[in-house]
Amino acid sequence: MAQAVFSDFETGVWSPAKSLVRVLVVMLGALSLSWAAAVNGQAFIHPDTVGYTRGPDVAIMKLLGPRFTTEWAQKKEGMKAAAPAAGHASAAADDKEVMGGRSIYYGVLAYLGAFVGGFWPTVFVQGLGVALLVEIALRGLRLFSLPTYAGVMALLAGATAAPFFVAFVMPDIWAGIAIGALATVFALSRRLSRPDTVLLGAMIVFAALAHSSVVPVLGIMLLAGGGLWLLQRGAQFDPRPGLAIGALALVIAVAGGMAFSAMVKHTVGKPPVNPPFMTARVIADGTGIRYLHDHCAGQPFAVCRYAARFPMDVDHFLWGTTDKDGVFQTVSADQRRALSDQDARFAVSVAAAYPVSQAAASLGNAALQIVDVDLSDFDYKPSLRTGFAQTLPAAPYAALRQTRAFAEAWPAAALTLLQSAVAIAALLLIGAYAARPIKGGAATGPSSAMILSVLVLIGVLANGAVCGVLSTLYGRYEARVVWLIPLAAALLTMARARARAWRA
Repeated sequence: MAQAVFSDFETGVWSPAKSLVRVLVVMLGALSLSWAAAVNGQAFIHPDTVGYTRGPDVAIMKLLGPRFTTEWAQKKEGMKAAAPAAGHASAAADDKEVMGGRSIYYGVLAYLGAFVGGFWPTVFVQGLGVALLVEIALRGLRLFSLPTYAGVMALLAGATAAPFFVAFVMPDIWAGIAIGALATVFALSRRLSRPDTVLLGAMIVFAALAHSSVVPVLGIMLLAGGGLWLLQRGAQFDPRPGLAIGALALVIAVAGGMAFSAMVKHTVGKPPVNPPFMTARVIADGTGIRYLHDHCAGQPFAVCRYAARFPMDVDHFLWGTTDKDGVFQTVSADQRRALSDQDARFAVSVAAAYPVSQAAASLGNAALQIVDVDLSDFDYKPSLRTGFAQTLPAAPYAALRQTRAFAEAWPAAALTLLQSAVAIAALLLIGAYAARPIKGGAATGPSSAMILSVLVLIGVLANGAVCGVLSTLYGRYEARVVWLIPLAAALLTMARARARAWRA
């Protein structure tokens, strides 16, 4: 009966029954992607989850009163929540310092999950984003049926890390959703209904607001989408919706960041302080240290004061808590703000002074990040458990102690191996299809499914390159988007099978 409801979807005929079944199917897809949270006992969290949740929680408490707050609003974030340990540098406190780098917009989604309890609404909404992306892509390719949708969702739920990132109270899953959604808009623009385009656009915009790393990835995809169209002029896709939606997302992301900064400045008198990721990166690359030795005689940058502490990797520079293994967390509030304000200027100065060395370091970082898909974040190591004990409110911490992740009971190494093997197999399959395109009939040039796959691969590569060049090397950054490669391979396989059936 349900299958019959979908028999007319290609004709564009709308019916209440079809729409209801479609909604129910997508919701079931979202639930299927929530299994990792269910098995774990709750959503997975990260030290940054505290910051994402606490920001809107505190704001809502000030606006609406304690009735609408949670226990997260009463717990300070990070190492500053605990008394300084012996030997730790004591950074001066500043009640007007608001730490940036954690999106207030994603924080609203995290806060709603905390307010209802256990972050379950957050997990469901994130699963809904993936499930809806798959459903729209299948319909846009004229491949949708209940068996095909169930098969693709089973692939994502059982053979990729998508369920773990759906269950992660971090904006990571939205990077993958943004790449997949923009690729779908570009490749299938002529086949998507207006509501589908609007839904995909909304997900892209939210992803751009959710994390700053998504913004340059979308920018690269905009160039790639426009470039593909120029190379395949007259092909079956219209780049204008993709270009318009991608550009709009970038504008809204920039405006959203400016609005948050203005709000913080209006509230506390000073703009937020963003961690100096680019400064930390060039210091770790060695080019920043070389610049300090060659150009710090006149103390042009705040980081010059700490040249004697280097070499130092990115994580220690940003989060180390003593003057021997850190910088940003150990200095005064004024120095933190100076490091933040000078971040981009210092990195650009280093790159301008040593362009060849920095380019080589950045290319190496990008290459390493692209192949790093580690999933160890889903087992909480002893240092992480110690940090959670210091930063989490009592009730969430008590619940956390009962999870599989707290007991390090997830086979993280095996899961990483499975994800890598499936992604490599999917990549080889896409390559084989690209080498042997289906010809004849009405087909001219790459198929819509191939264009979608190429744009997905460009987005996945761009994600690794952006994170590797601008931040620390971290397996989670690329693992968060690799599930898109098996999805693209599955869509392409079904599209080719259908094309062969039509030719027969």
